[in-house]
Amino acid sequence: MAHVFLGVGANLSPEQNIPLGLKRLAHDVDIVAISPCYRSEAVGFSGPAFINLVVEAHTDCTVAELNTRLKCIETEFGREPDAKKYSDRALDIDILVVDELSGDVDGISLPRIDVWRYAFVLRPLLDLWPAGICPKNKTPLKDYWPHVSDQALEKVEIAGATLVSVKSTESTSIS
Repeated sequence: MAHVFLGVGANLSPEQNIPLGLKRLAHDVDIVAISPCYRSEAVGFSGPAFINLVVEAHTDCTVAELNTRLKCIETEFGREPDAKKYSDRALDIDILVVDELSGDVDGISLPRIDVWRYAFVLRPLLDLWPAGICPKNKTPLKDYWPHVSDQALEKVEIAGATLVSVKSTESTSIS
């Protein structure tokens, strides 16, 4: 079973879409942990702020199968298959790290370059994996923090964006 870290974000109704997206994601992977949520400005375009977090999970899927499942979930949340890279998202789920894999795996570059480029990816990843080592160059992930620590990031609470609520079979109201 593969050990994976997934980046999850949204800037369109994130208070609703992130908890619903996590519940949906739990049907495809075994969610182990969910980081705190962080708000940051949109990157590469002008739009509402994003809320991002990282999910630690286990899966029996190959990288290609996992990527296909994640793209299907994004589509269920309204993402067009040909959506521009820098645009609004109701739900965005990216594969960040899979085990010790590095390089091009099934058409996916691992680890995802965003890990060391953006605070909104690295901070929640470090929350879950403080002793993490980058599979690409064997550098502790915390060593990348000084390079992105000047990027504005605000920790926020989102009702329903927790492991307990994701595993719950009861429906939860999102306020």
